[in-house]
Parts: sequence; C-alpha cells; structure tokens
Amino acid sequence: MTDSDIERMDAGTREEAHETVEEEGDEEGAEPQQQLQELKERLKECEERADSSFERLQRLQADFANYKKRTAKETMDSVEYANEEIILSLLDVVDNFERALDSIQQNNDVSAVKKGIEMIFQQLWDMLKKEDVVPIEAVGKTFDPHLHETVARAKSDVASNTVVEELQRGYKYKSKVIRPCMVRVAE
Repeated sequence: MTDSDIERMDAGTREEAHETVEEEGDEEGAEPQQQLQELKERLKECEERADSSFERLQRLQADFANYKKRTAKETMDSVEYANEEIILSLLDVVDNFERALDSIQQNNDVSAVKKGIEMIFQQLWDMLKKEDVVPIEAVGKTFDPHLHETVARAKSDVASNTVVEELQRGYKYKSKVIRPCMVRVAE
C-alpha cells in the first residue's frame, strides 16, 4: 500500500492501513537484517574453515620440509658410509700384512713368509670377488678400446690389433670397466 492509497481512505481505515504498512516495512526491514546476519554467520564459518585449512597447510609444509631434510641427511649418510663394509674387509687384510711383517722380523724362513703373503693375497682377491670386481682378460684377445688402453705397438707373429702383452691389469666392477688394461698391441 502506498501513501496516496492511505490518503484516500477515511481516518480509521487510514490508521489501520498505516499500521499495516509499518508492519510490512518492519518485516521488509527485518528480512535484510536477517539476511545480513545469516551472511555474517556464513562468512565467519568460511573464515574459520579457511583458517583451519591454512593451519593444516602450514603443518604439511613444515612436515614436508622436515621430510626433505631427513631424507637428504639419510642420503648423505648412506653415501658417506657406503664403503664401510669394504673398509672393514680391507682392515682384516691390513692386520694380516702387519702380522706377516712381524713374522719376517722374527723368522727368516722365506717359504713361510711367501706362504703368508700368498694367503693375504688370496684373502684380498676373495674380498674383491665378493664385491663383483673381476680382472679383464687381455693377452691374446683382439684390442677393444672399451677394455684396453694401448701404450705401445709391437711387431709380432700374431694378427694385427691383437694384445701381445699386458703392462697393467684392468678391472671391471659389476658390468662397468673401472680401469682398462694397459696393453701392447701387435702391429
């Protein structure tokens, strides 16, 4: 109802209509207030969820940073101490060499010293074989640049590019050549 409608009515009816308009106005005024209150409540809930999610994100980021540091340290430790077992095996060989040297000073028996050194040599080879270190065969083989390194050429009765002499033995570790053979090759 508009104000012009109210003016056309008689005084009693006018008063009733005016009260109705005020009530409708109050309801209309109350409705935006109620909506505003609901929106504020929803905003507060959203802010609380956002804060909770942000805190969770921060914890996850901290956990991930700690994980990265921990795995980096573990990796460094494993690289740093990767050879520990091999070194312990080598220390056994060193101990046996020390015993052999002591034996030489106390006993002049050359055959006993020779036998002791052969045993130490065998112990060292057993350790290397256990680690998958194997010598590369060279003499009599065709020159292979992946396995051999030519130091010199020699005249020989064998076919050209055949290894005739091994000057330094080469080795493979697992499937990788870790030191090529230094060889003399037939011309």
